[in-house]
Amino acid sequence: MKIGKLYQTKKLYWLLYPSKDIAALHLDPGAFTTTTATTTFSAAAASAYYSKCFNCNVSYISPKSIFVFLEKDEKVIKILTTNGEVGWIILSDYKHDIEEVNQ
Repeated sequence: MKIGKLYQTKKLYWLLYPSKDIAALHLDPGAFTTTTATTTFSAAAASAYYSKCFNCNVSYISPKSIFVFLEKDEKVIKILTTNGEVGWIILSDYKHDIEEVNQ
């Protein structure tokens, strides 16, 4: 992935964390067991659950969402969505769900 490029999710919903520190808490495999790339049914429930756990607003981006890649830090990337949201997603085993948008 290249900083400043546009990317799009294909089929999955992705949790969007407000900071890389909050995203890093989710990287601890002993703490939580759900994946960061989730299904339609569980996206709202997962974001509500993690918002409560981390005492912050964890939202999500839907399939076909376009975003700009802003920064990378180990296994998390900072993005800016077309809705103006800035946050961090975890690059998991599902990173094949993200593709570069050709302009």
